[in-house]
Amino acid sequence: MNLKPVNPNTQHKNEHTLYLGGSGAGKSQAVISNTAIPKKGRVILWDASGDHAGIHTENRREFIKLLKAGIKRGSFRVAYAGSTVEDYEWFCGVVWAVLDGDYKTHVIAEELSAVCKHAGKATKNAAVLLNQGRKYGLVFHGVSQKPQEISKTYFDQCERKYIGVFRGDNAEKMARYLATDLKAADIAALEELQFYYHDGKATSQPVLKKLKYKKPAGIKWV
Repeated sequence: MNLKPVNPNTQHKNEHTLYLGGSGAGKSQAVISNTAIPKKGRVILWDASGDHAGIHTENRREFIKLLKAGIKRGSFRVAYAGSTVEDYEWFCGVVWAVLDGDYKTHVIAEELSAVCKHAGKATKNAAVLLNQGRKYGLVFHGVSQKPQEISKTYFDQCERKYIGVFRGDNAEKMARYLATDLKAADIAALEELQFYYHDGKATSQPVLKKLKYKKPAGIKWV
């Protein structure tokens, strides 16, 4: 395995995306419904709960073994089921090492608040991955129900966002984050599986998306 990514390509656009919403909003469903994430391609997951299709393992050696085999095939969907900030730092280091600017690599990270030490700058490997991964084909998808607890690096680097139902202070925070005509009351009025999607462009307004539940298929633990 390489110790650093290869084939930098500055033509890659920033497609990093955050999926934010209160408990039960349907955030994982928003990820599953995002057709930009390929069914066949390079997909790496931080997914302890098994919310997404793929081969899942808690073993670091097995995770690297699965990634190496997938890279040889050219298509893979592999998940590491870690649980601590240290596990996530290791995971981000491995992802950074396998990036290749000749390909897009989609990385899905569930419940970011559990792997952020504070709301300031992200931990070292996570910050490198988010700040520099784009030119090596990284497309990051981060999920959280506690936006007040995730590092500002994710807010800074993820231009695209799906905002589900929040109430109270978090609804106010999300309205400010979107920086559009939407108010906190609009976000508080959302129902399960309803999201405002914003593409990050200053001239765009959020689009209301009403999703249908899709059962994640093909989850395997090894």
